[in-house]
Amino acid sequence: MIFGRPTNLWLGLATAIQGAIAITAVQLGADPTAVATISGAWGAVVGAMVLVVAGQTPTMNVGDSYVVTTPAGSPNVTKVANTNVTPIPPNAGETVPKT
Repeated sequence: MIFGRPTNLWLGLATAIQGAIAITAVQLGADPTAVATISGAWGAVVGAMVLVVAGQTPTMNVGDSYVVTTPAGSPNVTKVANTNVTPIPPNAGETVPKT
């Protein structure tokens, strides 16, 4: 995500801008083959940059807090990242893992 928007929206925006620039260049008299070649190459570069920025895996350190969004009617829960790898469902009403 970039600025809270998912990757596919950013890639769609980049593609739309690329197409608009290519169409404008061809209509202004540029060689269509050259425009397509250059547009394709730079479109790939911009797409890769979006994926590098937006596609990073989220990371958390022990002690970082995060919010678990629950279904409607249940309050959201704030949790703290720890080394316990056994998840507790947010609606179970439990605060410790079952033993």
